[in-house]
Amino acid sequence: MFITLTEEERRSGKLSESTIETAVEQVRKNGYIGFEKVLTDEQVKEFKSAFDPLFAEYTSRKGFNTGTNRAQMFLPFEAPYSSEYVIANPIALDVIDKLLGHGVRCTYLASDTAGPGSDYQNVHSDLPPLFPDLGVGLPVYSLVLNIPLVDVHEENGPLEIWPGGTHLDPDSTKQTSIDGEMLRAAKTMYSEKVFMPAGSMVIRDIRMWHRGTPNRTDQNRTNIALIYNMEWYGGGATIQIPEETYEQLSERGKQLFRFEKIGSPVKQPWDWS
Repeated sequence: MFITLTEEERRSGKLSESTIETAVEQVRKNGYIGFEKVLTDEQVKEFKSAFDPLFAEYTSRKGFNTGTNRAQMFLPFEAPYSSEYVIANPIALDVIDKLLGHGVRCTYLASDTAGPGSDYQNVHSDLPPLFPDLGVGLPVYSLVLNIPLVDVHEENGPLEIWPGGTHLDPDSTKQTSIDGEMLRAAKTMYSEKVFMPAGSMVIRDIRMWHRGTPNRTDQNRTNIALIYNMEWYGGGATIQIPEETYEQLSERGKQLFRFEKIGSPVKQPWDWS
């Protein structure tokens, strides 16, 4: 489900209570919610103009790492990647705060790019369950925020998701790779491809089944990806943030990244192992 922001929500940078309630209900029950064109065209252009040459250098050094012509790339915590319209977007945080409660932290700043000629990924969940033998589905504790830098359509490798409960089934999430009986089930269960304009936002439960699909165009399809967790959960990656950069963040930005490696030099994408 996608929600179109009202003019008042765009102007104020705040969602109405009814919009928040709808979004929270969708994430809890179906695993995700989307908002169309949250970022401005200028913000998308700024981010993409910096990203494209960085990604080209990364793949020339490291190649592709998540399948044929497909790569996950960590982003350096520096402008424009550390811009608060991305890392602390108030529209996204209205929903994230309501779902995760006090003390939300951000532990992951990266990207997923399906290049021309990329193929299907395996159906997977980004995390196994916290307690695999518990036998019950737990409430959400970790959320992924995806932001596309281009319009996403049928031909350029949209994300395919399995909403409606795959994030809550304790048997279906005992491993991150969905195979065997679960893979057979995935082939007959309802799934949908997520089409959206550049600058939209998708918030999804990190446990929901999903996969990347083939990019049949001659241009990259890039999603920015952030992970927000409850205060007590640190899964993701350690982000290195120079002291000066951290001090320039808003109070909310500082709060989100307070557990990261503050005072360390920026880590470039090719410096990750």
